[in-house]
Amino acid sequence: MNRLLRTFVLLPAMILGFVIIPALVFSLGFGADGFSWNAQAAALYSPSGQGTISPLPTPPGTVPYPTPTRRPHHHPYPTVTPTVMPAPTATPESPDAAYANGERLEKVIGDRLSPVIYGYTTDGALYRSPDNGATWVLVITTPAVDDFVMSAADPNTLYSGKGAPCDGVSTVAEPMFKSIDGGLTWTELPDSTNKRPLLAHQGDVDSLFAADCETPYVSKDGGQTWTAKAGNPAEALWDTYVVIDMVAASLLGDPQPATPNWEQIYAGGVAADGSGVVAFTNDEGNTWVRLTPNVFPSSWGLSSLTADVYIEGLIGFAEPKGVWTTENYGADWQFTAEGLRNVVDRGIPGSYGLNDLAYHPNDQFYLATVRGLYTKALADTDWEKVTETAYDLISVNSILYTESNLGKLWLNTADGVYIYTIQ
Repeated sequence: MNRLLRTFVLLPAMILGFVIIPALVFSLGFGADGFSWNAQAAALYSPSGQGTISPLPTPPGTVPYPTPTRRPHHHPYPTVTPTVMPAPTATPESPDAAYANGERLEKVIGDRLSPVIYGYTTDGALYRSPDNGATWVLVITTPAVDDFVMSAADPNTLYSGKGAPCDGVSTVAEPMFKSIDGGLTWTELPDSTNKRPLLAHQGDVDSLFAADCETPYVSKDGGQTWTAKAGNPAEALWDTYVVIDMVAASLLGDPQPATPNWEQIYAGGVAADGSGVVAFTNDEGNTWVRLTPNVFPSSWGLSSLTADVYIEGLIGFAEPKGVWTTENYGADWQFTAEGLRNVVDRGIPGSYGLNDLAYHPNDQFYLATVRGLYTKALADTDWEKVTETAYDLISVNSILYTESNLGKLWLNTADGVYIYTIQ
């Protein structure tokens, strides 16, 4: 009942708050030169600074903004103890380089709620591990696709699609494909042109969110049919933004639900000018609530979105100038960039990139950047670089970890896969 009050009763208050925030809290001006930050906001948002943006008091007669309730993590999967000894591997070029049966891994793909991990090798082969990389089985030497989204509900079900560039110029039609045998064979899905898979339901193998350049879509029958989820016409978020990332707080609740759900979903989008938005839905996309301030154009973008599957309202997103986090559905946003000077946007082309952001149950954020891995605790304001690794100066593109092996981060980099062991 508490969750229902938070998600259904509080949404009107949140919407009202997000209309007030841009006008009063951010103190934005629109003069002859258009959009501008005031001096206080500009100082807070500088690449070397950090700070908190808080809303005005909740108007009388409305429900206060929700305060996140921290609960112990109850991991749905036990730690896997492999019964088969792994095959001998080649002598690694680095102690933290990742291999599958002696072949260097170029990229790994998985889902937080499954111990199954897929890996592409530098020779192009596709491997599958049922036990967090302890053992590997060759799927196929010449896979038909080079990227996909895996369903934690059935790790043999994979969805692959590049989507359209959304640049207003390209006319290439990119279909979506599905595999039900772990990547051995693929079939094209109907009515899937230019749709890119974004979020597979972790408790229902037939449910999937995808998006094209126009709107997000949901399928409830394994990709056979699609329903547009543009949300309420008054907000019309997806008329302006293209959805690039989605996450679900799929195990939120006390008691924890027995099966992962889609009761709380977050989507991140980017507009043509680089402005970013984070939106929330608790009805599978029938309505969307903007969680970032209602400002356009905005001075923040979005490259990656993360949320905790257990904790209510805990969200973070990376963008060119730093990282934004909130613990209360965006009622307050904390911006941090201290320690990221060498990787954030300082106006030097090609010298920056915050590629992926992950929140770990140890209350740490991990940030994949154009030059290595950074980390900070949830409550900290400074980022620290992970040093003395083979990927210190290499672009880390994405991060994967699983609930059944929380001590290991899989890092997809420009030089192949590396493993970071959490101390």
